[in-house]
This record gives sequence, structure tokens and C-alpha cells, in this order.
Amino acid sequence: MTAARRTTEAGFSLVEALVALAIIGALAGALAGTLANHARMERALADRRTALLVAQSALARIEAGDRADTGSEGALTWHAAREPYDAGGTVGAGNSFGIALPLEQVRVDVEDAARHRLVTLRTVRIVS
Repeated sequence: MTAARRTTEAGFSLVEALVALAIIGALAGALAGTLANHARMERALADRRTALLVAQSALARIEAGDRADTGSEGALTWHAAREPYDAGGTVGAGNSFGIALPLEQVRVDVEDAARHRLVTLRTVRIVS
């Protein structure tokens, strides 16, 4: 075997090593982007879960008789809106116990500090 032949067959060339390094770098970049996106999605999900708990808490406060229309829990702010609800007649219509009940629709919106609405809950309740 001649010396010229041995040098062309032995090991990787610089170009091959750079191509392999570029491929590894591209894969690492794609993996980092995927992990960052996953972290953002997890944070958004946690924020919505917290906002849902705040909205449920606000509805419970309203049901307990609290007349406040706004409040805050940490960095989240909630706003409640109440309006009469027309059930289209009497509750239990067609039955011997059909009576008209005063109903109201309650809507609670929860926003973050940037005023992005995270959750809206609506319910109908009997006005006492």
C-alpha cells in the first residue's frame, strides 16, 4: 500500500467532521426549541388552572352573599357580572308544582396582570 492511499482512507476528513457537527447542532437546536415550547405550554396550563380556581372561588363567594363585582387573588383579577335570567316561563312548568323563580345569570371573568382573559365561568342561580 502506498503512502498516498493510506492518507485518503485513514479517519474522517475535516469536511466530514464539520458536516456531522452541523447535523448534531441542528438536532440539538430543534430539541431545545421543543423543550422551550413545552415549558411555555405547561406554564400557560398552570395559569389557566389557577384562574379556574379563582373563578370558582369568586362564584362561591357570590353564592354566599358577597355582592362584590371585582376582586383579586395574587396577580389575577376577577370581575363578576349579574343579570336577570329568563328561563322562558316557570321552572317545572307542566307539573303541579310549577312556580316562577327569580333567576340571575352570573358571569365571572378572570384576567392576568396584562389583562388577558384566562377563564370565563357562567352559571344561573336562584336569587334569594
